[in-house]
Amino acid sequence: MPWSRTASGEVLRLAALLACVALATSRLGLLAHELVGHGGTALVLGAHVTEVRLFWFAGGWIHYQLASGSIAALLAIAMGGIAVELACGGALAIAARGRSPGRRIARGVGAALVLHGSWYLATGAWSGFGDGLLLYRVLGAVRYPVVIAAGAVTCTAAYAGARAAFGALAATVHRHRVVGTCVAVALAAGLHAGLAIGELRVRRDAAYREVMQPERERIVARDLDAWTRAQGAAVTPQAVASERARLEDVHRTFPFAWVLGACAALAAAMGARRSTPGDGELPARLVAIAAAVAAVAIGAVIAIDLSTR
Repeated sequence: MPWSRTASGEVLRLAALLACVALATSRLGLLAHELVGHGGTALVLGAHVTEVRLFWFAGGWIHYQLASGSIAALLAIAMGGIAVELACGGALAIAARGRSPGRRIARGVGAALVLHGSWYLATGAWSGFGDGLLLYRVLGAVRYPVVIAAGAVTCTAAYAGARAAFGALAATVHRHRVVGTCVAVALAAGLHAGLAIGELRVRRDAAYREVMQPERERIVARDLDAWTRAQGAAVTPQAVASERARLEDVHRTFPFAWVLGACAALAAAMGARRSTPGDGELPARLVAIAAAVAAVAIGAVIAIDLSTR
């Protein structure tokens, strides 16, 4: 049967499955990261959680009050979310044994959780944003071995996840398997990214924007503000723009996230190449389960977010 009818339908069905799996994984991962990892650690250490915000398709944050905020306690709370992701992802990857499509996808999901947690740790500690900001400030230059180790975990998870799942996914596309599977992955990732970026632009959460701002941008803004005040009322917009460009050049940093992304993509490609083929079936029951779990996970995030406003 022609590609335009048969193969495209298979690609779209696979993309739908992957989109549901991605949404379910990211939403359940968000709940575990924010509520269990950060919130649970904060409560165990005697803190009082004062505010919780969960984006329906993006990230989230919590605010808390800690009476005696030692560096160790603050680091434990900051790293709690990543630690939960790594633990849950590793446990799922180990527990989901078997060659069925569902089990292989589950192993891929476990690897994806490890990949996200280690990626967030590596890039955040390198650039000073998100959960890695405190680590960035406490460790200083000593953070580099930690960043490299976390990056190695990211690449290992990318390899392991692709090796576990790619063959099972590709077997469901009967023509142009590699290209079709890559297209399905791109469609699912694009949908998820579009929902997340769109929500962030609509909600315009100042607290989230501040948390996710790299330290370099904070330094540039601080120095530019000091320079502008020193110039007085006569400063022109052109002069401000020129000084901003100069400061951005002075505080330019190595593009670690791009390099890590390229290494992870290469590792995933190597894992996909070594992935064993699947049985060529995409059970309707598997798609239905993924859709149901995604719906429940999104609903839970929305309900918790609205209840904490």
